[in-house]
Amino acid sequence: MSRSALLPGAPLDPGLQPERTRMAWSRTSLAFVANGALLVRAGHVPDRWWYMLPGCAVMAAGCVVYVVGLLRHRQIYRAVRAGTPASGDRAIRATLLTAVVTCVLAAAVLLGRP
Repeated sequence: MSRSALLPGAPLDPGLQPERTRMAWSRTSLAFVANGALLVRAGHVPDRWWYMLPGCAVMAAGCVVYVVGLLRHRQIYRAVRAGTPASGDRAIRATLLTAVVTCVLAAAVLLGRP
């Protein structure tokens, strides 16, 4: 919630909450990309290139999470400027589901290696 919504007449500072949101989504996407790279490395087996596919999928998911974070940043920025609540937890739930799938893929790659 913006300061002006709490204190009428106070100057609007819409940059802090959306900025924190953008940084959190950026860190999350970086974690996905880094874990995907580790999965690619763990799945690197000669003559079995398909073992690296889960890692590539996780890295692609990291890129998608980054784009979703940018969209979420814009949504929160507009909501803060308008003084309305920024609702919508679909992106958060989708990211949680992606994290769970990442864990399952990591286990599959590490346990399925010859």
